[in-house]
Amino acid sequence: MSDGVIDIIAFSPHPDDAEIGCGGLLLKLKDKGYTTGIIDLTRGELSTNGDIRLREKETEEASKLLKLDLRENLELNDCNIINDQSSRLKVIDAVRKYKLKIAVIPFYKDRHPDHENSHKLLKDAIFISGLEKYKTAYSFHRPKIVIFYMLNYFFEPSFIVDISEYHKQKMKVCRAYRSQFYRYSSVDKSTYINSRFFKDLITSRDKCYGLRIKAEYGEPYFIESDLMIDDPVEFFNYLL
Repeated sequence: MSDGVIDIIAFSPHPDDAEIGCGGLLLKLKDKGYTTGIIDLTRGELSTNGDIRLREKETEEASKLLKLDLRENLELNDCNIINDQSSRLKVIDAVRKYKLKIAVIPFYKDRHPDHENSHKLLKDAIFISGLEKYKTAYSFHRPKIVIFYMLNYFFEPSFIVDISEYHKQKMKVCRAYRSQFYRYSSVDKSTYINSRFFKDLITSRDKCYGLRIKAEYGEPYFIESDLMIDDPVEFFNYLL
């Protein structure tokens, strides 16, 4: 895929996390003409069901459905994401190489340790990436904003993106990961994410946050920066 500038990149601890947390946003921004990408930190090699080869095929299918301009894997160790120098350098080189405008990363609190550990790693590496005197193969760069997406734990969002037109396609993208979200044989083991309750959670959550902004479906996001509203009358028209 592309070696050029990418407008928005979602960082995913495992293949499928970004699709769940911000798949609707990626689809919507792609439709608006922005370049989009996902960088996976691990290959999800310790997943209960499936194997690396199958996950690679599923990831390829999901990437096509998302119409991504970029999909890469940093090949960190599944269930052992560490905020160390070598891991930071991999993230920093990706940020500097693609000069992204927006980075989307997991929220800092989650049931899976990889999700929490990846948040700290990514946040630190993205900051360091903007330091001119920190030398690597690429020149310094820092995205304009880092946005946190929701996986398992709920948070009060800074804003909600209307994904009503894209929710159906988002769920199709998630279904590409058949080995993770479905059980097709007695060999497949029952897990938290392949129960019908998890799929219902994704749909119900998107429905809930959509209703909060008077839309059919929405995705919640958190940022640590303040929002500037130039024209409150125009901005809040969606509430009228």
